[in-house]
Amino acid sequence: MTSGDGPAAGAPGGECSVIEDVMGVLGRAWAGAVVQAILDGSERFNDIARAIPGVTDGMLSARLRELCARGLVERAVEPGPPVSVTYRLTQAGRDVAPVLDAVRAFGQAHPELFAPEAG
Repeated sequence: MTSGDGPAAGAPGGECSVIEDVMGVLGRAWAGAVVQAILDGSERFNDIARAIPGVTDGMLSARLRELCARGLVERAVEPGPPVSVTYRLTQAGRDVAPVLDAVRAFGQAHPELFAPEAG
């Protein structure tokens, strides 16, 4: 996943470009939380929403659409009645798990970096 106009991963600065590309997707509001909720077993929209306190339906819907378009999540529609829509991670989406684990560990090791600034 590269932007197409940056250096390749093996070129000088290429690793930074790849990191920027990945963070551009996973660093978007709620993207990591959505992937984590699905990793934790939530598959239906309402279950994912309940797993992420504070996310709005509109934001969750937008993020799910983007993650589907990027190939990290797949949407399955099962005919009803009632129609059932579920979300599952693709292999690429499941490959994000250790990345989220590393981000969580970093945040837990350095909470002072993420505390709100005092007045």
